[in-house]
Amino acid sequence: MAEAKISILSLLKALSESPDTIAPEDITKAITHSFNNELSPVQTGALLTTLHFTKLDQKPEIIAAAARAMRAAGLKVDGLQADVWGDETSGGEYGGGLVDIVGTGGDGHNTFNVSTTSAILASGCGLRICKHGNKASTSASGSADILTSLGANLMVITPPIVTSIFNEPSKGNFCFLYAPVFHPAVRHVASIRRELGHRTIFNLLGPLANPIDYSVSGGLEARIIGVGRRELGQVFAETLKILGAGKGMVVCGEEGLDEISCECRTECWRLLKDPKTKEVMVDHFFVHPTETFGIPTHPLSKVAGGKGPDENAAILERLLKGQEQDDEKAVKDFVLANTAALIAISGLLGPVERVPEGTVAKGAVWRNAVEKANEGITSGKAWEEWSKFVEESQRAEGSQA
Repeated sequence: MAEAKISILSLLKALSESPDTIAPEDITKAITHSFNNELSPVQTGALLTTLHFTKLDQKPEIIAAAARAMRAAGLKVDGLQADVWGDETSGGEYGGGLVDIVGTGGDGHNTFNVSTTSAILASGCGLRICKHGNKASTSASGSADILTSLGANLMVITPPIVTSIFNEPSKGNFCFLYAPVFHPAVRHVASIRRELGHRTIFNLLGPLANPIDYSVSGGLEARIIGVGRRELGQVFAETLKILGAGKGMVVCGEEGLDEISCECRTECWRLLKDPKTKEVMVDHFFVHPTETFGIPTHPLSKVAGGKGPDENAAILERLLKGQEQDDEKAVKDFVLANTAALIAISGLLGPVERVPEGTVAKGAVWRNAVEKANEGITSGKAWEEWSKFVEESQRAEGSQA
């Protein structure tokens, strides 16, 4: 590692003595220095450890500050046409912008890759999906692992390829942005994170660093982010507000799941913009498999992931082709609930009425979203969208050979 050029000793001292006095801008600068490989490993480790044990890494303004540093260090996707960020005058209806569904990971449940499958399925329903993800760090199979097993070459999906896909409708509604390609600077802290032995603020940043959010002025039109601890729900919602998001939902299954649960209620923090004042509000409510979506409940043990990426890839393919096995019905319902939530929150079926505080969401739009998700399978559109992305990745691989 290159010799450190910058010292953050004064910041580290302030963090240890009076952490409440730290300005978010100071954290942005320090994280930026770490991405630029300008700090010693000791100081980078001390920064991450101090943020963790002072719990500053659970404050919205600090998480947002770190996310800004990660966004600034990432590769941008230039030349995207205006319609990729939707229409703010639509009053909550889907405006054709780019959408993502992602979890923070690390919830310990090791369930099937539901957000990855839901993203592809949603693209077959008419949402334009730009999913940002990585390989597994705490589970048997991450989003990048399973998609590679399905035939995509993710390393060749560079900014110009992303622009090409979304500027040419014939190339489909789905694209996957592989984190190491778009955030190469993160490698400077990778070994330090591994050696620390505890979770750091970087475990929270992936879902907040989709390149679309810093490549176009409006960022993603909508998103769902899953968190594995309920105390992070409101924190993430407030963080998204600080970062400029106006439509989306943070979710946490009551069993500590970073997805919408197929077993029990899921706590939700929904971001929506007041059409008159343009103020971003956060509504707090619950969704339930049966009460909200009309889907049977299933224990999490029935939706465990496979032993590795290849097995999970085979399950994903069967689901999207409507060829699931009898023992995969629970996984399908799990995917349908998460896809339906994304369809509803994005406004694809029209604006979603506000849900009273602390109650369970009910209404036709949620169940209609399940039907819409099912249509993505039965029509063959979901697998068609995935196949288009594989073709684009293979074409890009050939042109770069």
